[in-house]
Amino acid sequence: MRTQQRITVLGAGGRAGSAITRRVLGEGHRVTALVRSGARHPWLEGSGVTVVEGDATDPADVARAVTDADAVINAVTPFSAPPASFDGFDESFYERVIGAILAGIRSGAVRIVTVGLSADLRLPDGRVVADDPELFPPALRPFARAHARERLALEAASSTPDWLIVVPPAGLSAEARSDGYVLAEPVFSDAALSYDSLAAAVADEAVRPTRRGSALVLPRTQG
Repeated sequence: MRTQQRITVLGAGGRAGSAITRRVLGEGHRVTALVRSGARHPWLEGSGVTVVEGDATDPADVARAVTDADAVINAVTPFSAPPASFDGFDESFYERVIGAILAGIRSGAVRIVTVGLSADLRLPDGRVVADDPELFPPALRPFARAHARERLALEAASSTPDWLIVVPPAGLSAEARSDGYVLAEPVFSDAALSYDSLAAAVADEAVRPTRRGSALVLPRTQG
């Protein structure tokens, strides 16, 4: 029998966040969801989730959602699809989300699991994927840099939190079909991964940690 935990999901209304929330709920855990608008996601309250409306970069809003959490999952994204232009985009976005989480949790014992971006992975030759124009559009580099600052914020935290960045491969999509997952070293892969498999990896690592730092999620057939 698994022990029930209190899990907070930031960005629970998004594609990854909703899959993760459903997975955590299915395992019998208590879920608090931080979303900008509960009315846009009525299924959350209908599923028994405690909904907190707020901004994931606002420490006061985040504190209301994470104060009693055993684990915090960050699946926030500033937009649902790449914008036409990144002019004016705040590259400190994810750094500020992490700062708000760290300010709101009650102790360093709280597990933090955040969904990363494959563009920040390394290639076999040591280069970062975002620096290869054939693998990652140069126009999207501000988004990759924003994600990279998230890790720096976690590494620099004075409270030494228990954290993991779970990075899906470039082949993550709603159409992908994958039966389970394996965790691998964070080196670039374009394997096809389903959101359900990503959700399973994130939920498992939030409740039953096996890794720290970062890990790549691959479909089980790859491992």
